[in-house]
Amino acid sequence: MQYAMLEIGIKCPKCDGPVPLNGPLETAHCDRCQADIDVPHEFWKDILSDIHEEVKGELEVGDGRQSTIFGTFNVTLTYYHVPPHCTKCDTAFEVDEGLTQPYTHTCAECGRKVEVLPAPEWLVKEYPPAKILIDATPATAGVEGAEKGKEMEKAAVSTPIAFTCPQCGGTLLVDGSDRLVRCQYCSVDVYLPDDLWLRMHPAKVKESWLVGFS
Repeated sequence: MQYAMLEIGIKCPKCDGPVPLNGPLETAHCDRCQADIDVPHEFWKDILSDIHEEVKGELEVGDGRQSTIFGTFNVTLTYYHVPPHCTKCDTAFEVDEGLTQPYTHTCAECGRKVEVLPAPEWLVKEYPPAKILIDATPATAGVEGAEKGKEMEKAAVSTPIAFTCPQCGGTLLVDGSDRLVRCQYCSVDVYLPDDLWLRMHPAKVKESWLVGFS
């Protein structure tokens, strides 16, 4: 099996904001304008088939490339031909290449947890050589995974933050579950400003993930 490590992002088609694709997502989310972006299966087939061909025929282990692609989306892409490894300490590890269920690998050197999972069925159907994903986000499982990711994000905001109502000066305790908050004192709907919202919901950044090809 051959492996490639990717860092990939697109521009949001609605606001031109950066949107990381930290796995083969079917739906991506723009943190700037809050739009949900459908990512066609054909997009991933084109990206992964091109990378696979280069890994098989041109790139030596350790080599990589960067590219900017214009098409369905404006894409920035970096990829390397590398074996499975811990992205924290670079320690290589073996993968159960016959896996049928996700599992967690614990790095023997630094203890980092590495998620290893079979590629989702829709991806295998679209591009059969894509078999294994490593360090990809939970949303790679499709719609159910995306909903789970949103629930995890909401749960991460555990401590309410005090905010002053711009209308009456009353103190509001906001937990990040909704950007539009009703003041309990004057009943005005308050839209939380960008700096507060982003503090409670940090913008996602591009992260490396690996795909294993048969």
